[in-house]
Amino acid sequence: MKMLKQSLIGLSLLLPLACIAKSYPEQPIRLIVPYAAGGGTDIAARMVAQELSPRLEQTIIVENKAGAATQIGTTQVVRAKPDGYTLLMGTANLATNTAFYDNLPYSVSRDLTAVIQITDVPVYIFVSTDSPIKDFASLIVAAKKGESLTYATAGVGSIPHLAGEIFSREAKLNISHVPYKGSSEAVIALISGQVAFSVDNLPPAYGQVKAGRIKPLAIAAKKRSLTFPDIPTLEELGYPVEASSWWGVMAPAGTPEKIITKLNTEIGAVIAEPKVRNYFIEQGMNPVGGSPQQFTQHIAAETNKWQKTVKDADIKIGN
Repeated sequence: MKMLKQSLIGLSLLLPLACIAKSYPEQPIRLIVPYAAGGGTDIAARMVAQELSPRLEQTIIVENKAGAATQIGTTQVVRAKPDGYTLLMGTANLATNTAFYDNLPYSVSRDLTAVIQITDVPVYIFVSTDSPIKDFASLIVAAKKGESLTYATAGVGSIPHLAGEIFSREAKLNISHVPYKGSSEAVIALISGQVAFSVDNLPPAYGQVKAGRIKPLAIAAKKRSLTFPDIPTLEELGYPVEASSWWGVMAPAGTPEKIITKLNTEIGAVIAEPKVRNYFIEQGMNPVGGSPQQFTQHIAAETNKWQKTVKDADIKIGN
């Protein structure tokens, strides 16, 4: 009798989520971006939300919850009800934060469920067109003499930050990291001359590159970008540094599988749309897609990679 009662209680707890999964979605969905507005993560999230909304016949509300190396926004999603109405635009910080923080307020493997990877986004080195640094060679010269050069990124522990640190060690440069709250602030700092150069993804800098205010000097990728094929890779220039940010949708652990499957299918269809693919490629984002399992494996592989990189390079959170 006691076992029957416990089974009935367990079934009663599952029924609400089962009903939600069957009729999902019946209300607007919040997509939490753990960075400030205007950055690459935000740009990708808003494009996906715009195209996903008519497919789900619901409003997708993008909310920016920046701070603490994406921990604020991520924690909000982790604590949300696992009903598919609060989602996270997960970033590479899901992999890199474990290398820097011993006491994160969440566990990615325990508290989040992968939905789909959206993009893979290579890192660039940028300078202002008003800078005395006109090309990659002059950047190397300037960074090896005189006072330390400063470089901006979207935040401590981000992939651009790690790329900058690895580049510094490979090239034996005299440079100092200046973290900002997001890419849009880092771009402003570069244009205004507050820093000598920046290390970032292309999307938040794209408009200023097109306007001729900043320019890319190199890309930290295996091959040249389709967007700017004339820009050499760091490996071509003698520095084997490869670093890509990535963004994808995550849900709180416990979200019904039917909801995860529906979101994966519909977001995958959005990514496959020629309009979206062309937009992403133009912005320097490589569309990905795939299954939740593939995204889960990607996060695990990236976590192992960056934990080893941070340990081997002895990169500290204060850098």
